[in-house]
Amino acid sequence: MTIAGISVKLCMDTVSEKTLRISVLPSEESVKEVFSNLDLDSRVWGESPIAIKRSDKVSLGKFTASVKEFPFRVDIAHDGNPLQSLEFCEKSGKVSFDIGNGPLFGLGHGYKTRFDRRGEYFDLRVNGQVPGIMENYSATSPTPYVISTEGWSLFFHQPWKGAIDLSGDKGTFEKYPAAYCDVFITACEEPLDSAKEYYAYTGLPPMPPKYAFGFQQSYRTLLHNNRNYVIETAKWMRENEIPCDLLIYLGTGYCDNGWNTYNGEFEFHPDVFPNPEQTMQELHDMNYNIMLHVTRCFTGLHGSVNDENVNPLVYDHAKNYWKRHENEIYAIAKNMTWWPDDADEVDMEARLARHRMYYEGSLKLNPDIRPFQMQRNTFPGANKWGGIIWSGDVNCEWETLKQQVPIGLNVALSSSSYWGTDTGGFFSTAEFDAELFIRWVEYSTFTPMMRFHGRPSFLHTPWGWTFFSSLDEMPLELNPNIPRDGPPSAVLPDERVAPLCKKFINLRYKLLPYLYTLSWETSKGIPMMRPLWCYWENDEKAVSVDTQYMLGENLMVAPVTAKGATDWEVYLPEGDWYDYWSKEKLEGKQTITASAPLDIIPLYVRAGGIIATAPVVQYVDNSPKQDFDPLILEVYTGADGEYILYEDDGISMSYLHGESTITRFKWDDEAKVISASGVSTIFAGKSREITVRILPEGVKKHLLVKY
Repeated sequence: MTIAGISVKLCMDTVSEKTLRISVLPSEESVKEVFSNLDLDSRVWGESPIAIKRSDKVSLGKFTASVKEFPFRVDIAHDGNPLQSLEFCEKSGKVSFDIGNGPLFGLGHGYKTRFDRRGEYFDLRVNGQVPGIMENYSATSPTPYVISTEGWSLFFHQPWKGAIDLSGDKGTFEKYPAAYCDVFITACEEPLDSAKEYYAYTGLPPMPPKYAFGFQQSYRTLLHNNRNYVIETAKWMRENEIPCDLLIYLGTGYCDNGWNTYNGEFEFHPDVFPNPEQTMQELHDMNYNIMLHVTRCFTGLHGSVNDENVNPLVYDHAKNYWKRHENEIYAIAKNMTWWPDDADEVDMEARLARHRMYYEGSLKLNPDIRPFQMQRNTFPGANKWGGIIWSGDVNCEWETLKQQVPIGLNVALSSSSYWGTDTGGFFSTAEFDAELFIRWVEYSTFTPMMRFHGRPSFLHTPWGWTFFSSLDEMPLELNPNIPRDGPPSAVLPDERVAPLCKKFINLRYKLLPYLYTLSWETSKGIPMMRPLWCYWENDEKAVSVDTQYMLGENLMVAPVTAKGATDWEVYLPEGDWYDYWSKEKLEGKQTITASAPLDIIPLYVRAGGIIATAPVVQYVDNSPKQDFDPLILEVYTGADGEYILYEDDGISMSYLHGESTITRFKWDDEAKVISASGVSTIFAGKSREITVRILPEGVKKHLLVKY
């Protein structure tokens, strides 16, 4: 077999019972030596057990592959059922594959098409906030991963730089050099296998600290008209009982008065933080965690903070770059979280080194505290170092909000489960007003990360809408180089915003036990946000819906994304459903018109669904636990139900060693009985009383569980 005149071999190895790895490379070369493992799971990746240099038919686990020389083609079957066919062009090395007839998902943020990726060309070399793409409602960190609703997925591992074309009758992977290709093929016996297998072989994400799932407030301009907003607004949220766990400070350069002297610098702004150590201590005393914005990443960043014998003059080595974080920021701020922004120009290997540096560096500073970092640019393999990503600097527009839903779902399936948006959008436009901001707040409540950020920064907070009586009193932070960037249409003051922000932030904290359990599921490869396709794969309507999604298995979210809407079309799949707000029971397999005034986002719970909730707190307590957290279980009758709740201390690394509490609940609908069994390595031998609300009636019960 030859490609571009080079004699090649085809190597095969099973990654799991459901995933087969097929590598093509020159006959004399080694899979282990040629293909990088940096973007794969940290397991040992050895040589493939099978190497084929001519036509043959081989079996490996549940897979069989028939290899043909002319044309160079591989037909793959799983459990005896045809799965996929790959054909390699003998001149260019381009890989063709069958795309079937169903929708195609994946490709991370991608660009152009939204939910169904069919019909477009995806240049994998394009990264970050690129004009012409950014206006399509997301920055792009493309993932070379295609998912079919017909039971297969393909991850084109290497070469890293290439393109995927889904515009024709067949899909193609274009790449260079021609004689190399590494492909992971998954047999998706159920839809969620596509995500579980992908995260397993590229690296399962660690769990963030529990406070990361609370409310995050980002700041741009910290000093305006000689008024310092750092301590004032932090106190305001505590005094007005708006829960918040993380304060995020942008660097100077992207705003006039940020936390540092300028972007990429590590010195605190002397006017904003005249005594940074004292100010940071005051914020910590109010139980805020602090995240600082860091830019100007070196394009050649490489290595690990744990490397030995590194020349101190190698400025772009991770160990030396990280020392600046330790010596110039951490020594003063004692912050445990980082926002490494930008890096659009940083290539794949340096991008991964950056994710790794913030994870390993954070553990070096705090060996028993979970790292937390937020980055705009990512790549397969970054998940194993826990990076949080977001959709980039998007426009404050209704269409942008609408498109965040399908973009987020594709990201969840093929890039990162820990994802969110700039709530309200980033670049100001004439469409930005209180209604758009409130609707975006509602949506963000039910995404993995809830973070307010954007321009004008004072209108991306709960408090800015009443601190000022007109737009003239605040910096609008406009960028004339951005299409459609302009003054908002917000009218000030607006007394509606703060109470509605508080309502949905409170709801977020009420749902923390449910969200935190989803994080545990994510650590096993199951994303938090899930397309309806994941549960109703044979329902054509459910498969195509891109305006709503499941948050976990029991809660369905249908964000309102149109100006002036007071009702909203929602598709209810098969089964009975409950309106979360009214507790009205509704039959499934129908499209309904839901009531959606400004203070309501349509939410539905499956009959038999169990939702774990807790009393609202102002912040997540990171101190050592002495007992179980309070728990209120909401049980929706009408069908049998089961639910597994996960709990741990929320902050330490001991969860990696099994230090946790796992409680299994079972609802018998006919007998109207709920039962539970639990195992706890933290409070073994203890009992807890759990309040249970039986819905829709609202009857309260008390359940005693011994661990």
